[in-house]
Amino acid sequence: WGHRLVGAGLLGMALWLLHCDVARRTVRQEGLTRFVAVCLMAGYVWLAVGGVLTAVLAPVRYGPGYDAVLHAVFLGFVISMVFGHAPIILPAVLGIALPYRPVFYAHLALLHGSLLLRVTADLAGWNTARAWGGMLNAAAVGLFLLLSAGSALSGNRAFRS
Repeated sequence: WGHRLVGAGLLGMALWLLHCDVARRTVRQEGLTRFVAVCLMAGYVWLAVGGVLTAVLAPVRYGPGYDAVLHAVFLGFVISMVFGHAPIILPAVLGIALPYRPVFYAHLALLHGSLLLRVTADLAGWNTARAWGGMLNAAAVGLFLLLSAGSALSGNRAFRS
């Protein structure tokens, strides 16, 4: 019952966040504010998926179901939060400008598309698709790093000018 309780807790938290978070309103704005809201809401959906999978597949200790749960929560939720908060947190921590660029949606879309492929492949037992999903997950994180570095470099040049 412990796994089912954890799954219900994850699902409950995700539903509460989807209902109560300010992202529901800020997603209607433009630019960075919308990007952050989209990242947060997509992350909440993956947290809900992780909760449902945890409860339904309980006990999940190993195998494809375990892989699906872990990646839904730690890639879908956590990395989506990282993508959304990076343009705000990194400038404060590193002291460099990280201007928002609409191209940031590329790494976000690649992350969620490849994660959908990976989790679906896990549940269906498609090992080749699962491997492709994993490679594309890594590519999404790499693209995030490249686009963030490019934005920081161009933002700091503009700031100095």
